[in-house]
Amino acid sequence: MVKIHPTAIVDSKAELADDVEIGPYCTVGPHVKMGAGCRLISHAVVDGYTTMGARNTVYPFATIGLLAQHKRSNAPDALLIIGDDNTFREHVTAHVGSEVDHKITRIGNRNLFLVASHIAHDCVLGDDIVMSNNATLAGHVHVGNRVTIGGLSAVLQFTRIGEGAMIGGMCGIARDLIPYGLVMGGVRSGVAGLNLIGLQRMGIEKPQIMELQKAYHFLFDKNSEMTFADRIDIMNKNPEMTANPLILKLIDFVQHPSKNNILQPDD
Repeated sequence: MVKIHPTAIVDSKAELADDVEIGPYCTVGPHVKMGAGCRLISHAVVDGYTTMGARNTVYPFATIGLLAQHKRSNAPDALLIIGDDNTFREHVTAHVGSEVDHKITRIGNRNLFLVASHIAHDCVLGDDIVMSNNATLAGHVHVGNRVTIGGLSAVLQFTRIGEGAMIGGMCGIARDLIPYGLVMGGVRSGVAGLNLIGLQRMGIEKPQIMELQKAYHFLFDKNSEMTFADRIDIMNKNPEMTANPLILKLIDFVQHPSKNNILQPDD
């Protein structure tokens, strides 16, 4: 049976699994759907056309599924689709999509959003992501699996963050960050190398990591007389490189840049 605190306001049209728990002073809108084991601790707001999977936990003063913070367009029927086992800590904001995109914001599974982190309209997030305190994603950002974004960091709209990347604290990301890339050192920093600790924690074997390092240095060799596109083409035709799935992901990513191009290392 659903447990709803007497002080909570839950619309009768909301669809809640039998074991959902709604704590004190929470608000749940009419178009919300919550799967098994979801829990709103207290003072949380879940509204809009928001669908949650199973076992999501929302902490006090988080606001999930409100309209996009967008001056040009808000879509009343836009969606926020959330997977399973996500944790939204205090003051987290996650918005539905907007009419300027596909009207959908997507959040995957097992993500941890720390205090006051922000997921804007039309973002697409994978699984096992950690966003630290006050980390923010502008609209239309795509974040791959197992990404870590440090506190007070911001990602520009339409930017892609590749799988396994790590962004340090107080960084500004305005271009696409390659899979397994590492950014440290503040606003407008370039790629500082690879997220080697993250790769080790993923259980990647050392020979594969070393091959990825060689590919990284070849791709971003600023002393090379070849163009960036030429280096990508050579990598794509090298059977030793394409035999490594990490390098394949890197090649695929850089071959399909978004509006912001690929973030390069600092000089």
